[in-house]
Amino acid sequence: MEERTSAPANEDLKLLYARSLLSSLGAGAAGPFMDVYAVRLGASASDMGWFQSTINLFSNVFQLPWGKLSDKVGRRVPFLVVGSLVSAILWIPMLFVASAEQLILVMVIQAIIGSMVIPAWAALVGKIVPASTRGMATSSINLWATMGSLCSTLLSGYIMITIAETTNQIFLIPFLIAAVCGIIASFMPLFIKEKPSSTREGGGVLFGIFDVAKQMRYTPDFSRYCLVSVVFGFFMSLSWPLISITRVRILGLSMLEIALLLVTTGLVTTVLQPWLGRLVDRVGRKPLMIVSRAMLIFVPIFYAFSPNFYYLLLVHGIIGLSQAFGTAALFTYLLDVAPEKHRGSFAAFYNLVNGSALFAGSLLSGYLSDYLATMVGVILSMQIVYVISAIGRVFGTLTFTTLREPYKYPSTLKEEFRKTFRRMRKRIDEHAKNLSRS
Repeated sequence: MEERTSAPANEDLKLLYARSLLSSLGAGAAGPFMDVYAVRLGASASDMGWFQSTINLFSNVFQLPWGKLSDKVGRRVPFLVVGSLVSAILWIPMLFVASAEQLILVMVIQAIIGSMVIPAWAALVGKIVPASTRGMATSSINLWATMGSLCSTLLSGYIMITIAETTNQIFLIPFLIAAVCGIIASFMPLFIKEKPSSTREGGGVLFGIFDVAKQMRYTPDFSRYCLVSVVFGFFMSLSWPLISITRVRILGLSMLEIALLLVTTGLVTTVLQPWLGRLVDRVGRKPLMIVSRAMLIFVPIFYAFSPNFYYLLLVHGIIGLSQAFGTAALFTYLLDVAPEKHRGSFAAFYNLVNGSALFAGSLLSGYLSDYLATMVGVILSMQIVYVISAIGRVFGTLTFTTLREPYKYPSTLKEEFRKTFRRMRKRIDEHAKNLSRS
């Protein structure tokens, strides 16, 4: 494990922020609506199972060879540039698809190419940002990304309800925004002053599953993290293929209402991220991860029995709260437990096993829902799968309690909450005194 020293170069950190903001502007314009796009193209529950599962699978499977290659080369920036650029360009062909199957094909290609970005980004952040401030820096980067995504998602939702044309025409402007912003963002890492790693990984680059697996016996914290993430991810993904169908076909939400759900999540995350970014460096990653996973138990229950848009608005506030806790801790913990010189490969391996669980859960959910629908009807079949997902998330959350912190931290989550409440109470008392004097 690397020493917790030195601050990152200020200019490089600014470039990370800028790239994250611009990239999220593009991703937020189109990405959150892709499941809706598939449903409007006629996708069934099993189609949505394939939609969710294949995108997750391919984006995660190919992270391992890309991550191992970046470790071998000893540089991350070229992978960020090429992966981001090609992924951005691929938004254009999606305008011309005529079916959900064609959309899935283009998105799979985008996932394969774009998968080179994730391990390179994780390794670059781990290289630039020291462990002592990694939680705060990661949270700040995510904050910029969330702000960009919020703005573009809300704008896209408004644009799409003003265009009462064909499905492809409705998505024209959001896809163009995604392409342009993504292309510009792809060139920004070129200005980062990256030095080639002095500890390049040897060996071939073909997947390297066995290479990472051999090293995992010396990294028990990483192995345990993979296991608990797989368990929770499987049960979490059971609800994914059904969410877009619930929004579009069951509740009949407009594109603007869907955008408002996503923006609500983002706003809550944005408000809390700065505080939680500092908190994760004081109390550790584990408490925040447990809280984050526990909150997600409520999501499938709300979606299963929600009668209207406003109930979903509430649960998306809870999702935002969960994301605020999770983004501050999950990625940071991965960087903590992965060996420094193998971070690219280990981050990719983690995403591979996690993505495989998401693939299995999403695919099973789609076919199970379609099968049950022939016996009990569409709505009840979806409710059954949602409840299974919720019960599984309870079990998955409990597995996170078995993780071990690799570092010691100066405080606890309970103590920090007590300090926060004491400060709030003191301010309220002072405000009350000032009012009584006046």
